[in-house]
Amino acid sequence: MPLVAFAATSAVNIQNSAFAPASVTVRVGDTVTWTNRDAFSHTSTSDTAAWDTGVIAAGTSHSFTFTGAGTYAYHCSIHTFMKGTIVVLAVTTPTPQPTPPPTAPPTQARTAPPTTAVTVPPTVAPTEAPTVAPTTAAPSATASATAPVAETATASPSPSAVAVQLTPAPVSGPGPGPLLLGAAALAVVALGAIAFYLVRRS
Repeated sequence: MPLVAFAATSAVNIQNSAFAPASVTVRVGDTVTWTNRDAFSHTSTSDTAAWDTGVIAAGTSHSFTFTGAGTYAYHCSIHTFMKGTIVVLAVTTPTPQPTPPPTAPPTQARTAPPTTAVTVPPTVAPTEAPTVAPTTAAPSATASATAPVAETATASPSPSAVAVQLTPAPVSGPGPGPLLLGAAALAVVALGAIAFYLVRRS
């Protein structure tokens, strides 16, 4: 696993004829230091000639600062089987965060004036007047009968028969008209007979 170095300087040990660690990851501007811990000399030489530390004697160190991003392979020019890699990452610029707009002061909510409830007087339910049943007048059983006008009998002492003129009184209404007419006729006959008798005796 490559070693990610976050420090400004990363260390690589040369020991047992090997670079340890074999791969180092740094950022642009960081420095890598090689320290020879073997009893004989070594070098740190770039495969692309980006750097060459020259001979690093036993117990000594040599450093190189990387200024460009990329992956760099290197080796020991004395012992060519010794190989290593330096990975240089570009410096990332943090994205500027937009400045939040100023917070507007809270708007005071307008409070509506209290509404005065209008008191409506209670509605008086109309009182129903008791319905008076119409009084039906009892029919009068008594029929008013017009009494017949008294008939005036005029008797003329004459040898001829006495003429009696009777004027029956008008009868109104559907009362006992036929009975009254019959009674009047009988009265006329009786009066005529009496008058005739009186004339004969005189």
